[in-house]
Amino acid sequence: LLDYERSNITGAVSARKDIDELIGYASGEGKSRSRLDSFNSLRLDVADRFIETEVMYNFSFRIISMQARGLIPNYEASTSKLYNSELVQRLSNTGMKVFGLYSNVWDKKSGYSPVKSKFTQRYVSSVSATIAAGSSEIQRNIIATRGLGLPRG
Repeated sequence: LLDYERSNITGAVSARKDIDELIGYASGEGKSRSRLDSFNSLRLDVADRFIETEVMYNFSFRIISMQARGLIPNYEASTSKLYNSELVQRLSNTGMKVFGLYSNVWDKKSGYSPVKSKFTQRYVSSVSATIAAGSSEIQRNIIATRGLGLPRG
């Protein structure tokens, strides 16, 4: 049953929106821009998250196309769930790095909170997302046994 629920297109759309907001914020003038100019590794992290977000989008469309053809996306759904929950962690972590000390502001209404503290709050909750709807370890086991045909260990 969960195989049908895990096309995860909402996760892909949300990740794409988040990376667009992060790039928009980092491309603007001010403190965030100077951080990206000062740290080449930070620019590379943002670029990596953009690429990973597009990969997630493609995972989702693959699962949707399988469902449209009447196929059951079994290990593919697990791959998508695993990838998305860990992408959210990496994306939140990158957002925290881009915002620097401003990422400590929790209040969405504060004038100091970048992007209404979205990345800050998601950073705190992203670890629990790897447990919700099946832990990452369970997803890896499904991928190994059903997708790769490995024996149970």
